Amino acid sequence: MAMAQEHGTLLIVGGAGYIGSTVAFRALSQSKLKVIVFDRLMYTGSSLYPFFAMEERFEFVFGDCRMPREEWTALLKEKKVDYVFNAAALVGEHICKKYPEDAQQINEDATIDIAEAAAAAGCKRYIFASTCSNYGKTEDFVDETAPTFPLSLYATTKINVENHLLNPSNCGTMACTVLRFATIYGLASRVRFDLLIHEFIRDAWNDHKVEIYGPDGWRPFLHVDDAARAVVMVCEQHDTVGAREIFNVGVTEQNFQKKQIGEMIQARLPQAEIVFNFKAIDKRTYKVNFDKISQQLGFKAIHSPIVSVDQIFSGLESGLVSTQELEESVNVSKDDSIRNDTTAHVHIARSRL
Repeated sequence: MAMAQEHGTLLIVGGAGYIGSTVAFRALSQSKLKVIVFDRLMYTGSSLYPFFAMEERFEFVFGDCRMPREEWTALLKEKKVDYVFNAAALVGEHICKKYPEDAQQINEDATIDIAEAAAAAGCKRYIFASTCSNYGKTEDFVDETAPTFPLSLYATTKINVENHLLNPSNCGTMACTVLRFATIYGLASRVRFDLLIHEFIRDAWNDHKVEIYGPDGWRPFLHVDDAARAVVMVCEQHDTVGAREIFNVGVTEQNFQKKQIGEMIQARLPQAEIVFNFKAIDKRTYKVNFDKISQQLGFKAIHSPIVSVDQIFSGLESGLVSTQELEESVNVSKDDSIRNDTTAHVHIARSRL
């Protein structure tokens, strides 16, 4: 597929995280894009180390996404940014409920500020990392035209940002793309073990027991590398992707009930007990149709949950993935308090390492 332009600059907000660093890898390895990562380094910056070997195409900027809008505009102009991918967020219901003020500031307020700053700076496209969790509870397969039904503060902030970006009276003439990612899984340079498939694997390995709440509930799944490829495809196909678009990102064949994921894990680790808890029901259950991204962008997944389950268990058995990583590679943690930083958003420090 031809790129919209031979060269361009992609700035990834939250680019040291699980999805962000994988997008950086894909952009640097499969495209001709220059990549700038902007991150506060809540989870350190080790996921970015290999990219410094590509010094002509990679740059790192340290800062908090909550810096003032005018500073964002100045930064985006200075760096001549073409595309912004925003993956910065407190991810998931638990952490958003624990830190609602920060969730509001990071997931919604700052996200909108960055989008408006990108428009003011003349960026071509703003790509927003949203979630299929916005659908909440469905009986049948849903596509991008289905109503959203947020069941958490996390989903509410995502939907509020979507509504802003898709309103043609906002963000000037800049194109805005909403990517509703399926539930992410898969090994990466900054992996997480508190997402559904990984959490089940962690419990099976550590406790030889997986308790599944609402086992009949449905989820769509997507490998983190496939998610990253979708972001790069949007940049590459900028000239043909609509100005205000939503894409569900995933493949229809990777919709599974939670009990089916449990069965995959038990098949790989037979000594693990799978316990179904029908009393403490997770209200979320949604099956998602992904025809639009397949038809319009030519997106196809190259990974599958069953292969990733085997890879992660093989990594544990060989020592490649340590028990310590299972405990520490989670959303925030390490004695939290939003990683001991409540004032970083007041100013920005920049680094061209």
